Formats: sequence, structure tokens, C-alpha cells
Amino acid sequence: MLDDRLIGMTFYNTSQLDTGVVELFGVYYHYRIEGQAKFGDSLEVFRVSPLFLYVRRQDDRLKF
Repeated sequence: MLDDRLIGMTFYNTSQLDTGVVELFGVYYHYRIEGQAKFGDSLEVFRVSPLFLYVRRQDDRLKF
């Protein structure tokens, strides 16, 4: 099972597709984008499952 410590990790979108593979800490994970994201957008992991990391475009607003 995937580790919940990946929640909050960020990386850049390198594809026009809504799925892909990202390397975090030397391990390759499949991810699925929720919502709209373009090439080069910063993506943030917000949920993990045994099959995918669910990511969305990182919000530019500050979080308090």
C-alpha cells in the first residue's frame, strides 16, 4: 500500500495526458490528475490509493 506521507508532495506535469508516472524517492508511481492541468503546471498529491496517486494542480494561494 502507498504511504500517506506522499500527500502534499509536488512535482511538475510533463505530459498533456491526465495520467502518468512520476519518480519520488527512487520509486515510480502512477498518478491520475483530478481537474484541469496543463503541461508545466505544478501538481500536488492529495490522495493515495493502491493503484494511483491522485493529484491536482497546486493552488497558488497561501494556506494558513
